[in-house]
Amino acid sequence: MSEQTGATVIVDNKPGADAVIGVEYVKQAAPDGYTLLFGNLSTQVLNVFMVPNLRYNPLTDFIPVAATNKVSLVINAGPSTNFKSLHDLVAAARANPGKYSYGSGSTSTRLGMQMFAYLTKLDLLSVSYKTQAQAAADLAGGQVDLLVTDVTTSAPFYKSGKFRALATTGRDRLSALPNVPTVREQGVEDYEFTAWHAIFAPAGTPEAVVGKLWAMIGNAAKSKYVTDALASNASDPMEMDTAHLRVQLKSDIEKWGRVLEGMKEKTRAQKP
Repeated sequence: MSEQTGATVIVDNKPGADAVIGVEYVKQAAPDGYTLLFGNLSTQVLNVFMVPNLRYNPLTDFIPVAATNKVSLVINAGPSTNFKSLHDLVAAARANPGKYSYGSGSTSTRLGMQMFAYLTKLDLLSVSYKTQAQAAADLAGGQVDLLVTDVTTSAPFYKSGKFRALATTGRDRLSALPNVPTVREQGVEDYEFTAWHAIFAPAGTPEAVVGKLWAMIGNAAKSKYVTDALASNASDPMEMDTAHLRVQLKSDIEKWGRVLEGMKEKTRAQKP
């Protein structure tokens, strides 16, 4: 975007509270197209259901500008365990309910493991972190046993031998980890989890400004630099304009609302 416009584009990381701090910052920004949110499935969908007293509405406080990419995640084991596969994890967790823990730095990574535990009827301990980087550091240090995260975060720990990839969460294997089977391949056929990222503007941003931003982001996304970066991080481009992204957002809110309510209802029904 900087190369196209000659303007400086600053990435201002504002982590914490399941990314709510960063989202609220953009919500309060002037709707002039100069402050944007790099949001995702967590911030714009899952936080609606998983963060109590959420102080923003993804549908009314933001204007969808453009989707950028989608990615499958990886279920990793750390040095505190000897798990080599999901079968090892399931067997150990069933024999020791409540013993094993998983870290998460976002609602999507937390839900990725919650869904797996729900479908396999495992009792795992959830440990929340301010960021995925902190969760990854604690997995490498043995403070938690498991972590769902993206390949970008995991890659340095694969090289050092601190992480072992047990499964990928999408329907198909990742090209970056061709020897790692999906969760579905390992017997949990109802499991599939894919995250996405997109750019949003504060509500009230003029339509003409949103159109210019969409064109700028779309051109940047097609550049060799960006496509190579996405490929190296096992992430797929996701071309979607404002109208289609708005439809996708509403659809995902409805879908995940049903999934999470179903998980809650079934959990209640299973309790004595």
